[in-house]
Amino acid sequence: MRIRHLTAADNVAADGTLIDPLAVRHGLVVGGRIADLAGLIDPQTHLNRDFIAHRLDDCLVAEALQIGAAVVRDDDRFVMAHAAASAYQARGPVAQAAARSAWRARLGSREAGDV
Repeated sequence: MRIRHLTAADNVAADGTLIDPLAVRHGLVVGGRIADLAGLIDPQTHLNRDFIAHRLDDCLVAEALQIGAAVVRDDDRFVMAHAAASAYQARGPVAQAAARSAWRARLGSREAGDV
């Protein structure tokens, strides 16, 4: 299982850049369709010039950001979009362990039906 960055086709400019880089979600793609979606990206980690470990370099383009939506294809490959350089800001260091713990807590709440 590979978690992907996903955005909707209407969030992609003609040059392939994201119109709104914050309108990207994590999700799973199975058989060319979105099988599951998680929350929006965190700009502190994904759009941070000071934290290169998990950047928003490429994301798959889907017809819509909803479960069951098809991922857009160009012949035999998925269409990708990327954040423009101007989307990245110096946001300072990231406390990776704390961020991971918070993410796991949110995931646990989601699985328990609390979210």
